[in-house]
Amino acid sequence: MAHCINELATDSAIFTVDTGMTCVWGARFITGTGKRQMLGSFNHGSMANAMPMAIGAALSHPERQIIAMCGDGGLSMLLGDLATINQYQLPIKIIVFNNRSLGMVKLEMEVVGLPDHETNMMNPDFAAIAQAMGFKGINVHKPEEVRNAVEFALSHPGPILLNVFTNPNALAMPPKVDFDQMVGMAKSMSKLMLGGKMQEVLDTIKSNYKHLKEL
Repeated sequence: MAHCINELATDSAIFTVDTGMTCVWGARFITGTGKRQMLGSFNHGSMANAMPMAIGAALSHPERQIIAMCGDGGLSMLLGDLATINQYQLPIKIIVFNNRSLGMVKLEMEVVGLPDHETNMMNPDFAAIAQAMGFKGINVHKPEEVRNAVEFALSHPGPILLNVFTNPNALAMPPKVDFDQMVGMAKSMSKLMLGGKMQEVLDTIKSNYKHLKEL
């Protein structure tokens, strides 16, 4: 999805990224053009910055395309600001990377050998909330729908929220995987299996076996 956003966004777009997995995807897939800008908190443990930063960017630069790359955890903390976006009719494109979890927290636990604990999220329908606030909201469930949905969202004249259901088991691989991280992940998966969560382990393997060649 981040690749599609990069390809379809304007050369002078302003991107805002939440802390966590969306920050990783933004850093890896958004290409600098000399005119684009990326705003984030870039501090460990801080959350919910992408949408309020997008509000500020839209008010200060109304002539530019503003894209907020939000995590579901971050967005859920400040849902009330959706009303602000509608009230001032700020043409922000809110794109939610909805992996139904605190993805970076989960990954940090796994690489030190801990099974993830209380990182899953029972999210509301973010698209329905956007519509209740007064502007367009769309849910995207299938990979083949992503490009058209992003294209539609970026060309929409007003505010819009795109709620994209991403793979919660997709790992953000570091540039270099060290031995301790591999050991930690192995311990984490072993503890999940012993705890009766074999399906979660299988889903993780299925989603990330393509990374084996990088180890």
